[in-house]
Amino acid sequence: MMLSPRTSECKQCADILPLIKEIDCILFNMAKNMYNNITLMLNIPIYEYNMLTLLNYKRILTYKYFNSSYADKYSVNMIASKVKLLKYRKNGMF
Repeated sequence: MMLSPRTSECKQCADILPLIKEIDCILFNMAKNMYNNITLMLNIPIYEYNMLTLLNYKRILTYKYFNSSYADKYSVNMIASKVKLLKYRKNGMF
């Protein structure tokens, strides 16, 4: 059985809209780095796994916002802790 690290329980982590906004901010920074790599020939590392996982979590949160019983297997706190980890994780895989 694998241990999955979680952040401590926080009140604002259970809110879906601020979490979606945080994911959008992270994805924007990743996209900006990708654009700068192409146009300015920089070598900023882009972690595709993190980007795809964040997009998947955003989709789940969006559906969960309108239908709270969607994806009961994943709670908002579980997704929030994974987003916080992906925000600072460099190699992507857990």
